[in-house]
Amino acid sequence: MKINLSKVSFSRNDIRLGIRLSRKMNSDLAYLLGVQIGDGYLKKVCRGTTVDYRICIDGHSINDKAFFSLILKKLIKSLFNKDVKIATTSTGTVQISFCSKAIFTFLNQSCEIPESPKTNIVIPSVVLKSSSKIKRAFLRGLADTDFSLTFKKRVKKPYYPVIYYQTSCQPLYDSARNLLDELGFSVTGNYRKNRRYEKFYDAYYLQISGRKQLDKWMKEIGFLSFNNLSRYESWKKLGRLPALNTQ
Repeated sequence: MKINLSKVSFSRNDIRLGIRLSRKMNSDLAYLLGVQIGDGYLKKVCRGTTVDYRICIDGHSINDKAFFSLILKKLIKSLFNKDVKIATTSTGTVQISFCSKAIFTFLNQSCEIPESPKTNIVIPSVVLKSSSKIKRAFLRGLADTDFSLTFKKRVKKPYYPVIYYQTSCQPLYDSARNLLDELGFSVTGNYRKNRRYEKFYDAYYLQISGRKQLDKWMKEIGFLSFNNLSRYESWKKLGRLPALNTQ
């Protein structure tokens, strides 16, 4: 699918650095859009008469550091010819944060990623109108940042795999569930009120359960995040996750 670049704007710095943008949806871009919706945000920061067009992706400082270094950093360079740095923040996260008016307006205007806060977000139409290959790449990016792979213990039976997703945004939950249904996954989901720090918030969650469904996921979508991949490989080898050594 062709991407409309008519509303993209390049700064002089973008031109100097040789920032480039894709005119056609591809798997790498779809994957990054999934990552951006999962753990990323776009934000304009005003400094007097100057506006910084900031693109950020946050992750866990331990679980995601290698994923950021070996996957996301290279992906951003490949897609946009943009070199980025990875920082560990004081709040215990690992972060990619950089400024580019061209990349910001491309993600926002051409790829339909809203600015922060992401309160009413859905899967972009540029993904939904593309091929199944593109849709699977998008889900892989979303899953690498926002899905978890768990294994439920059952009495006298093997550990039961569950791919789990939770969001506070109902439109995103609905569009993700519809896309998974379209791709042939057996999905269950529900809504509940969760409580954290004496506050209640909406929680829409879905599950893809069972070995056959996990096999289908790994064959058709898979994971690139080392956290989920290591859990999958441990379960595949041991039938469970290894016990933590607390000594």
